[in-house]
Order: sequence, then C-alpha cells, then structure tokens
Amino acid sequence: MDTIAVVGATGNVGSRLVARLAGGGHHVTAISRNPGEPADRVEWVQADLADADQAVDALDGAGGVYLTPTLSGDEPLVAETSVTANVIDAAAKHGVSHVILHTALDADRGDTGAGILDNKTPIERALASAGVGYTILRPGWFLQNLWAARDYLEQGVVSMPWPGDMVWAATDINDIVTAAVAFFELGPTGRAFNIHIPGGITGQQIADAATATLGRDVAYYEADVSTRDYVDGFPISDVHKDLYAELFDYFQSTTYLGDTAPITEALEGFTPRVLNQFLSEELFAGN
Repeated sequence: MDTIAVVGATGNVGSRLVARLAGGGHHVTAISRNPGEPADRVEWVQADLADADQAVDALDGAGGVYLTPTLSGDEPLVAETSVTANVIDAAAKHGVSHVILHTALDADRGDTGAGILDNKTPIERALASAGVGYTILRPGWFLQNLWAARDYLEQGVVSMPWPGDMVWAATDINDIVTAAVAFFELGPTGRAFNIHIPGGITGQQIADAATATLGRDVAYYEADVSTRDYVDGFPISDVHKDLYAELFDYFQSTTYLGDTAPITEALEGFTPRVLNQFLSEELFAGN
C-alpha cells in the first residue's frame, strides 16, 4: 500500500499510528485541522473534514485510510456523523482499498442509551455499505485515561463511581495501533473486531497493579456520587461530560465486555497488553 491517510493524526491514537506507520516504511498522509511536526515519510494535510470537498482533496492519493470519529466542538455527535460520512464518501470516490474505522465496543448495538456508542452504529453501517474494503476496530475504555489519575495513584488511592469488583472492557491505545498496522498489511477483512484486555479490568485490579508497580499500598474507593457528578471535574465541556456520564451509566447497567478471540485469531502473534504492563511501561515508567 503506497500511502495511508490517518484522520485525526494529532490525537492520542492518530499520533502514535502516524509514527508507527512511518517508522515501518509506509508513506503517511497525516490529516488534521492543526498539523503536527514534520517527519520522514509524513505529509501533513490541514483540512476541515466537515467540508466534503476538503475531505476529497485530503484523501487524494491514499490507498488506505485510518478513521477515528471526532467528538469535537459544541455538537460532538453531529461533528462525528458529518466528518465520518465525508471521509467514507471521499474514500469511495478515490477507490481506496482499505478503510480501518475505529469505533467502540458495543457500537454495533444502537440501543445502549450512551450517545458516544449509539451514534457510531449508523457510521459502521455506512462504511459496510460504501463499497470499499474495510475493517472495524472496537476498543473499550482507554487505559491511557489513567494518566488523569496518576497523581492520585502515587498518593495511594484510586476512585471510580462503581464497586471495586465491577468489570469493564479496557484497551491500551498501543494495541489499537499495533492492530491497525497489522490489518493494513493483511488487507481488508469486511469484519469488526473487539480489541481489549481479555476479561476486562476492575477498579480493585487497578489498585492492586499500582501497588505492585509502585511498591506501596494503593487503595480503591467507590465514589459515592452520581456518574454526572463524578465527571463534573473533568476538563471537558458540559456536553462532553453528559456524554461520558451516559457511557459510565451504561458500564454499570451491563457487563461491558466483548469476545476478543477473533482478533487474536486473525492477527498471528497479537496479544493485548495487560494492566500491569501499561502501568510499568508507560504510566509509571522510570519510577
């Protein structure tokens, strides 16, 4: 594949994917409204993909596309729908051979009550019917979210608005990057794959793993507040707080886990990183 376009190239996933693809010898079109630093094999393209014409121009020459739906602005779900529709249409017009779409675990359901998930259901369906080769990756909650709790963990505590033994799906962003690179090399599958730590994680497991990594006691406490009050301190807009509160409510209403066997079967040698690895190799590396 000559050139791979990465949409959202300055984001948490996109920036790592750009570096990994370029480091592996791929030519990358890195698309963002705010271009990043120049790098070998990376061409930055500044574009507002909510504009259909700019989306077509940005994907010119791309053989593959990595698409992470955006949740930006005052109407994040509207922006997500608009940008993904334009990118999918542009990919079809250019005859792109492989679009990898990054959504979320349970994004195929459409009935979760969590807008972050349900808004992605028609996006997945639009890609499947667009006439381009595709693969869909469905990660869980990002382990990298623990960066926001790093200071608390070092002080000996972690707190979430649910019991310490509640299980939910969690994904290391680096696993998404590894899987995306592998699928670009493998080719389009026409399938969706859950990607998260097999069996999920719990709050108590976070505390235990931090205890082992830091060499001192870390305790888990269930925050006695609503999910909306819990997210109120997050440095995001009110509309984003509402969306994350919905998502956390969904976590508590179901068993938020998926079948991860298909992705390990499809990608030889792929094994998701576990919680202890993330803490020792990234969050507390060098401690």
